[in-house]
Amino acid sequence: MKKIISLVVVWLIYAGVLPAQQEQKPPINYSALQARESTTWVKDAILYEVYLRSFSKEGTFQALEKEIPELKKLGVTVIWLMPIHPVGKINRKGTLGSPYSVQDYYAINPEFGTLDDFRSLVNTVHQQGLKIIIDLVANHTAWDNPILKEHPEWYTHDTSGKIISPNPDWTDVADLNYDNPELRKYMITMMEYWVRDVRIDGYRCDVAELVPTDFWEAAVKELNEIKSVMMLSEGTLPEHHIRAFDLTYSWNVYDVLGKVMDGSTPATIFHDLLKTESYQFPKGSLRMRFNTNHDKNVQDGPAVEKFTPQGAKATAVLMFTYPGIPLIYNGEEVANNKRLGLFEKTDIDWSKNTEFRTLYEELALLRKQHPSLVNGSYYAVQNSENRKVLSFIRIKGRDSVLVVINFGSAMKCTFVLPSNSNNTWKDYFNDIIYEPTENRCDVELPSLGFAVLLPVEKIR
Repeated sequence: MKKIISLVVVWLIYAGVLPAQQEQKPPINYSALQARESTTWVKDAILYEVYLRSFSKEGTFQALEKEIPELKKLGVTVIWLMPIHPVGKINRKGTLGSPYSVQDYYAINPEFGTLDDFRSLVNTVHQQGLKIIIDLVANHTAWDNPILKEHPEWYTHDTSGKIISPNPDWTDVADLNYDNPELRKYMITMMEYWVRDVRIDGYRCDVAELVPTDFWEAAVKELNEIKSVMMLSEGTLPEHHIRAFDLTYSWNVYDVLGKVMDGSTPATIFHDLLKTESYQFPKGSLRMRFNTNHDKNVQDGPAVEKFTPQGAKATAVLMFTYPGIPLIYNGEEVANNKRLGLFEKTDIDWSKNTEFRTLYEELALLRKQHPSLVNGSYYAVQNSENRKVLSFIRIKGRDSVLVVINFGSAMKCTFVLPSNSNNTWKDYFNDIIYEPTENRCDVELPSLGFAVLLPVEKIR
């Protein structure tokens, strides 16, 4: 009987009465593919995220423009501005509203100044030899964005026909629906305007995973007809690296920092994370490394709060020496200890902790002087305290940098160098000399201390 039924089903499918089950395609092995080729300034980038409301008492483009030479001195090469557009008023959160509730994609938030002020900022950034990207919120808009009334069909509706938010918590925004080809055309034209007419250098794309990848691919193709841009995805999708984005967020590294410090996860996890990335991501994928950002500052506290001041330094050293592109969130260079809320204005106190600024300047200089830290190979270095001490070496040609970071209490450890690395080494930060014996070297580190060792002939 079952056989007869099966034959009937086959006949019905063949006759077109019943649809055939779609053949499932095998999953794509992205690790076998090559990431999109990024321009040199993207690969060499040191990113600096600016929250204009908090960056200065004025909270304006003009106030930021005055500080561009200082940011260049810090070592920054790319400035990322959080959203610069007017903030929606309907269902606004807090006093000022979230900058991620965009009221008009073509306008400037009057809090920050005028379009001419912004053009002046862009011009100064370029005169200083730097690049500037802006936050793009493409997944949703404010409820009072004009396109909601003009084109309600561009939005996501529930079964009753009501426009909805992306999720129950994001009540101040309405979800866009990229099934609509006219919405796609509008968004790409808008993106082209800021790159072509205002001369920005790219975008950091908010919740990029919630927007179809093929949209991003189409947008980037059009933008690159104007000029080479940086595209940063706030996401972790391997497919983003093929034809859409230069960088994705390295949440994986951030998420284990606290666990390594509290001893629940061994420091060797950082070796494992790179192996895992090599199995998941296309070859040559760039990941943005950070010890805080605007989201984590609010949720977890600034780095000095979450990791302690010394831990903030140790994690900064890791971000600048580990494979990837490092990010500095504004205020970290003075050990900002305030949570910079997204709905109010909280000023950064720029008058303290100059040793943090010095550290970031030294890390940026180190990275610029040593190509091994930008795109060199990474090798794990074994040590006697592997659970608490991370040690690795970066090598490119004749350039090498050896990094040792202690995520535990004060200790002495012995690390074993590769057979071809039996040099005399000097610590970049304090000029202490290390002489290995039979490829073994001892180093004493305070709690959350670190050493960045260079062959003597490579000292700055």
